[in-house]
Amino acid sequence: MKIDYTRFLSGRVSYVEPSPIREMVSRIARKSRETRVISFAAGDPDPDIIPREIYAELMKSVFEDKRSVNYSPTEGILELRDEVASFMKKYENVESSIDNIIVTIGGSQAIDLVARLMINPGEVVLTENPSYVNTILDWKQWGAVIVGVNIDENGLDTYELEKTIKRLKREGRVVKLIYTIPTGQNPSGITMSNERRKHLLELASEHDLLVVEDGAYNHLVYEPLTIRSLKSMDSEGRVIFVGSFSKVLGTGLRVGWLHLPEELSDKFRAAKGPTDMCPPVPSQLLVLQVLRKGLFEEIRSRAVDAYRKKRNLMLKAIGEHMPGLKHTKPVAGMFILLWLPDYVDAWSFAEEVLEKHSVAVIPATPFFTDGSGRSVIRLNFSMAPEDMIEEGIKRIALHLKEKAFQ
Repeated sequence: MKIDYTRFLSGRVSYVEPSPIREMVSRIARKSRETRVISFAAGDPDPDIIPREIYAELMKSVFEDKRSVNYSPTEGILELRDEVASFMKKYENVESSIDNIIVTIGGSQAIDLVARLMINPGEVVLTENPSYVNTILDWKQWGAVIVGVNIDENGLDTYELEKTIKRLKREGRVVKLIYTIPTGQNPSGITMSNERRKHLLELASEHDLLVVEDGAYNHLVYEPLTIRSLKSMDSEGRVIFVGSFSKVLGTGLRVGWLHLPEELSDKFRAAKGPTDMCPPVPSQLLVLQVLRKGLFEEIRSRAVDAYRKKRNLMLKAIGEHMPGLKHTKPVAGMFILLWLPDYVDAWSFAEEVLEKHSVAVIPATPFFTDGSGRSVIRLNFSMAPEDMIEEGIKRIALHLKEKAFQ
């Protein structure tokens, strides 16, 4: 008898959608077996920026520590939580104690925990439009209704946000959370102004909402801006901060954290324990050593210098080879959004430019919460070698010309 496995799946599976980023990464891996691919796709740091030889040396001492092969506390190794609390003071100007910190398997687990503990099916979560697609997909799995608010060159349009909150309340909708990536936003690369940040917190206070601040790109800022994290401006305890070491120290380490009000920490720890027991202990111990030895700032500084140069090369190439096309001009993060002509479908374009020209881009359509962005692609500038950035943009421009004559 043939088994109908769908009969065994939960109703929540109806919310499950594949991540376009992970799908494209799989395609790139297959294509890379045939030829060299210029990748403007996944948001990884350049592995040549990361001192892997130093990591290799540190890992020797990591495995000399008996803790490396056993479970740690669910909330993370005590010493690492203490270092993260100090890190929050140094880099985010946020007073913290270990009771505020839960170490997670990257920022992604932190975001999932927020959804699992704070969202009931049918409740509205407000996000930027566009916003990080994996957060959108994850929170939809927990039954969230995602409502996007447009962004401009100054970040989230908080005046539109105010109107949206009032409209939703008039409609009787339950709204509790606002999710934002205020610095180097993914996918746009846009950074929210301090004025907008202040207004956002005022709205959260007025309407009794919590703000989830995703700080994944806070440490990759390329211009001399005085940008304050939302958490540092938070006088009422309304901001849940999601931190990550991935974009500086390496995405493969999978070490992030939650900075929570102490009143929430016990619930989050209890929910996390049965799912993962603890974050990978060797990664925790490695990050602990990196922080204690002051290596984070060395690596961060090197990354900022390298990615600033790569960003400039990509912006220059877009201006020269695709003049007139709308694109963002990031001051932080890893991404540029590029609006292709309206007749171009971003999904088809991404597939074709990979197969025909060996260039990988991400269709940005799923990042847009309202179904728009049909002709928009996301370009990552951190991964590709400097000497291949212009070549990759030239190939994209060539494929655009080919499509114009089809």
